[in-house]
Amino acid sequence: MAQGRRAEILLLVSTVLVCGAVAEVAVRWLAADVPRPTGYAPVWTKGRDVWPRNALGYRDLERSRAKPPGVKRVVSLGDSFAWGSRVEWEDAYPYRLGRRLRMRRGEPWEVVNLAMPGMNTVEQARQLAAEGMAYEPDVVVLGYCLNDAEDREAYRRRHETDLAQRAERRAARREGRPLPPASQSAPDGWAGHSALFRFVASRLSATAQNRQRIRDYRALYADDAPGWVAGRRSLAEMGAACRERRIPFVVVIFPLFGNPLDESYPFAELHTGVASAATRAGAQVVDLLPAYRGLRWELLVADGVEDEHPNEIAHRIAADVLVGALDEALPWRARAAPR
Repeated sequence: MAQGRRAEILLLVSTVLVCGAVAEVAVRWLAADVPRPTGYAPVWTKGRDVWPRNALGYRDLERSRAKPPGVKRVVSLGDSFAWGSRVEWEDAYPYRLGRRLRMRRGEPWEVVNLAMPGMNTVEQARQLAAEGMAYEPDVVVLGYCLNDAEDREAYRRRHETDLAQRAERRAARREGRPLPPASQSAPDGWAGHSALFRFVASRLSATAQNRQRIRDYRALYADDAPGWVAGRRSLAEMGAACRERRIPFVVVIFPLFGNPLDESYPFAELHTGVASAATRAGAQVVDLLPAYRGLRWELLVADGVEDEHPNEIAHRIAADVLVGALDEALPWRARAAPR
């Protein structure tokens, strides 16, 4: 009986070892532990490709404060999404919007882009009051990202952590040692040389990170969260300033692209909350999530897990949706074709 039991245990251990060896070979052969490129070549916008950059530091042409006769203007507010991080200037949605408006309406339109990376809603409200209105806009467009409810200190901490994690992953790629996302060091011993271990560890790490990310973003939008309280107040201030001047105020809500954009997208209720606050502020709301539904997020970001900013494809979709939204905010009549 004991001998039979030992045989069963030996068979079980042998089976586990053989299966583990087969899995190790399969992971190595498929390179499943190595991050896949997205197929999109990102642009390093901190270098020469940041052009143009005007005298005020914005990624835009030089703009006179006084609006030229006959010209219509959009003042574009936002953070790195509206700035166009990791895409060429001509590919970012503000420039695309201006080009589409000129072609569609046959009118001289300018988009004055006042976006700066890292700005939040409170800072954008101050910016609109201090300088945005001086450009005499016909419409104000605010590009809203879900991290805009962060206060400045929370943003600084998250940004520093993100930079450190990206630097570690870039170093791992240069040295040919794939690491799990956001891991700080490779395991010692046999585990450090096992592709199967790295593959499993990376999946577990990514799952844990994503769950924490969801919790963190949802916490930002608690009714009493300081950043969101200030954000709601700032949206109301921008809406009031636009109503006073009879200017349409359009709030464009971007999804967080590092997530599936199907029905499992975890932040839909946050979009609803932002849309509700913007509507109460008197804004016309453009939620871009439906425009991206069903598309693969990997094909919409600048550089996979390294950088989840929207790439040129995502910017093009945003501009197309915005053109339609401005048709509602600023109705116009197409000119009849000449006979």
